[in-house]
Amino acid sequence: MTAAGSEAIVALVTHARQVPVTERERFMDRLQGGNVGRSLVLETCHRVEAYLISDDQDAALAEVLPAGGRLLAGDAAIRHAMEVAVGRDSVVVGEDQILHQLRESIDRARAESRLHPTLERLFAVGLRAGRRARSWRAGRGRSLADVALSMIEGRVGPVRGREILIVGAGRMGTLAVRVATGAGARVSVSNRSPERPVAIASATGARIEAFDPGPIVDRFAGVIVALGGPWAISQATVESLVASSTILVDLSVPVAVPPALAAGLGPRYISADDLALAEAGAAPVSDRSLARLDELVEAATAEFRAWLEVRDGRAAAAALTAQAERERHAELNELWQRLPNLDAATRDAIERMSGHLARRLLREPLERLGQDSDGRHEQAARELFGL
Repeated sequence: MTAAGSEAIVALVTHARQVPVTERERFMDRLQGGNVGRSLVLETCHRVEAYLISDDQDAALAEVLPAGGRLLAGDAAIRHAMEVAVGRDSVVVGEDQILHQLRESIDRARAESRLHPTLERLFAVGLRAGRRARSWRAGRGRSLADVALSMIEGRVGPVRGREILIVGAGRMGTLAVRVATGAGARVSVSNRSPERPVAIASATGARIEAFDPGPIVDRFAGVIVALGGPWAISQATVESLVASSTILVDLSVPVAVPPALAAGLGPRYISADDLALAEAGAAPVSDRSLARLDELVEAATAEFRAWLEVRDGRAAAAALTAQAERERHAELNELWQRLPNLDAATRDAIERMSGHLARRLLREPLERLGQDSDGRHEQAARELFGL
């Protein structure tokens, strides 16, 4: 079923499961070029999505998508937005990072005056559902950093007592430090600027390593890279890693690891997209938890649709009332021109009578619009009265 009203919510969706990172980056460039107009754009390690209000331009919008991308409209777009917000569509189901990323995207769209009021309401409902989903969980939830460390352990065995290097001191890098420390690894952290690693080291007991470690990098059993730009390293670091048995996981999007290093590592190089594809078959979440999330998605979708239908009914009622008043005043003005000698009392009586008649004629249509539960009365009113 399509959402009520002539405006349809549309989602342009690209995800690592179907669209490789290079194509997602090109898609992001198209979105930033303004090809889709006012929209909310969400970019994470594994997805680039745009949500917008469309008026039957789906074919044109579909041309913006790369191969493997999806165009969702109406209820499908609404439901997908809720799945994203509660973490149901995340690589790590129920992870926390998506809520922060979604809030940042909303704030950015709002600051740039790109956030349509309907989208504002959509994601207000979504964020509330996301917070509720997180409230069900006891303790720290699983994250992409956990998946990265699991991939390393799957190749080299338990990391307890072994050295792990985290490159990057942002949100994901900090999380990776905590995950590796919690697993008993001897953790080092490096970053372009020294301030953040000092704070992380102080809080976690990690050591600080140079951003370009050089030949000594081969002592690490695993390296997790989480940067917002390229990992600028020397040839000595590249050669040492290639010659070692070190496993390197690059969580960065765009990729931060130099292409020559990625090629030299071969299967010892694991990208963020590789994690998405590997995790898709892992399904570490219980069926009961998934069912609970699905119920929350349906409830949030229904909540938003109810708001949308009431909003559309109110808009149709206001448009119908305004149209009736315009027609009434046009008829009265014509009457005053035909009967210019009418006294003020008679004019006032005719004015009040015509207003009373219009309200009586509109009473039932307006009541039906006020009780419209599925949008049918709203659609009928718009078609009958040309609203």
